Amino acid sequence: MAADRARKVRLFARRLEQRFGGRFEVSYDTGARWQLDWVDGPGEPAVRALAAAADLAGADLRLYRRYSTKAIAVTAIRMKTAGKLGRHDGGRHPQEIVEWEALDLDHPDRGTDALQDALAELLVATAIAKAKTARADWEATRPQRWVPGGSPVPLDATETAVDLIRTRGVGWLVEQVIANGATVPPLVVLSARYAAHADAGAAVAWAHRAQPLPLHTAVALALADDDPPAAAGAALLALLPDLRAEWVRTEAAITAAARRAGPPEPAPR
Repeated sequence: MAADRARKVRLFARRLEQRFGGRFEVSYDTGARWQLDWVDGPGEPAVRALAAAADLAGADLRLYRRYSTKAIAVTAIRMKTAGKLGRHDGGRHPQEIVEWEALDLDHPDRGTDALQDALAELLVATAIAKAKTARADWEATRPQRWVPGGSPVPLDATETAVDLIRTRGVGWLVEQVIANGATVPPLVVLSARYAAHADAGAAVAWAHRAQPLPLHTAVALALADDDPPAAAGAALLALLPDLRAEWVRTEAAITAAARRAGPPEPAPR
């Protein structure tokens, strides 16, 4: 019975690898208990449903899913842009709330588009460098013996990635990937350059959530720039169809409103 159970549990792990890719590792615990470990990949609910439907010869399979730094970065970016990750959320361990958010997500390491992937990769690289420097500084200054009130152990790269997003937001990442040559929509190009010159609400929305400026605000700020870069000029030209379409809608709305109002009253004699 035990040998049959072990064979079926391992076979189940191999089938998961064939279906989802990546590594699914099983380890024996005690009695009928086994543990299944994997990184990113499908969410726990999906694996739990497959395990419930499989013939595991009575194995009590415990699921343990871990997350790559990129998965945490992608999820943190999604949370921040959705307004779900505040500056102080999670205290000293903000990674925990990001992992909780990723719990049910399939393949949390995959961005929704090329831009989100680029943002996550830049965030990971920045976090690794920042964490490495912080650790080196801490190692160089910490006393040989423990003393009360000493400086805490610095955050690791994954924790640093979350902390960067919750405190600095997403706008700076978008600005950097644009500078690195990423292709983004024209309104995002203008927002990255001019959001700091918009009203406070729009500037904060860009800095924290990378929320683009309203179309007319972005265009007005770009037109007020005495020395716009070539990228801003190209973005303005690319937005002309949107501006024309908006004017057509506005013209139609004005015409309809005027018709509802009827002809003007004749002027008194």
